[in-house]
Amino acid sequence: MTTRAQREFLKVQLLETQRLKALVGDHPLMSVSFAEREEELKEKIAALPLGNKEARTVLFFSGEPVQGSMGIDASFAGRVLEPFQSMVMADYADRWHGVVGSRGRRHGEANSRLLLTGLPRGSFGLELTRADNDELFDEGQLADTLAHVTKLVGSAGRSDEDFAAELDATAPRVIQNLREFLEVVAKGKAGLRLESGDFRCSMNPVEANEAFNRVAGTITNEETLKIRGVFKEVLLESWRFDFVTDENHSIGGKIDENLTEEQVIALNRGFFNERCQAVLLKTTVLFKNGRVRTTYVLKGLESLNETPTQPAGPTT
Repeated sequence: MTTRAQREFLKVQLLETQRLKALVGDHPLMSVSFAEREEELKEKIAALPLGNKEARTVLFFSGEPVQGSMGIDASFAGRVLEPFQSMVMADYADRWHGVVGSRGRRHGEANSRLLLTGLPRGSFGLELTRADNDELFDEGQLADTLAHVTKLVGSAGRSDEDFAAELDATAPRVIQNLREFLEVVAKGKAGLRLESGDFRCSMNPVEANEAFNRVAGTITNEETLKIRGVFKEVLLESWRFDFVTDENHSIGGKIDENLTEEQVIALNRGFFNERCQAVLLKTTVLFKNGRVRTTYVLKGLESLNETPTQPAGPTT
């Protein structure tokens, strides 16, 4: 049960307790018992802070793949979980490891692996929880990722502008996985409610189909460019770079995930504040509402090997 679901459950119990307390009036025993229960529930609710994040999420489905609260089509469940897990892994890699490519293995993949740990009723739910590992901070990081994924899915179901705004902090690979996830939901004619901690989004089958069309209408183009300018710096902690072109345009972004830390340090030593040629992967995302988002990934730096121009000698 997510934090939000726990809070709602406790609030229902609190309202029922308060109703019974009012019914018993000044009864010497029952009024005291209900008063104590009321305070206990209030304390439990207060102990669940708003905006809480958890390394756990629940996907509730309704519509054609679901038979009430009894069960869900096994084929649909299998198809829908894979792109959702991939979306979480891609967002986790981008958010906490600074890099995520368009294909291949994602950094921190094992630390963002989810286990199917429950089948909550009420429609029909699939509860996914963080797999145990020895990393100290991974639970909080995965909780942040799941909160973002929940907000991202919700934005896709609301409007073009909400979706475009949420994607400002989203890697292109996450968009691909989101499209695949919503395609399974839409083609299955299913409704969806997604909960993680205090974050929740929901859509009926018609809204899920609209969300899929919105995401599918987002066009992503990639091209490799070679641009001349001055390499300013690289930040290893965030795995980001800064480059100023010959036209005095500042370009920043991520560093290629295939470069090792030693290679990046060598680039910093060899090209810091020097004029060179940057090899960049430029990704342009065009949204249905006309909004455009451009990101860059530094793939390498090249020396220009320019020969200094010699002053002309005296003519004879």
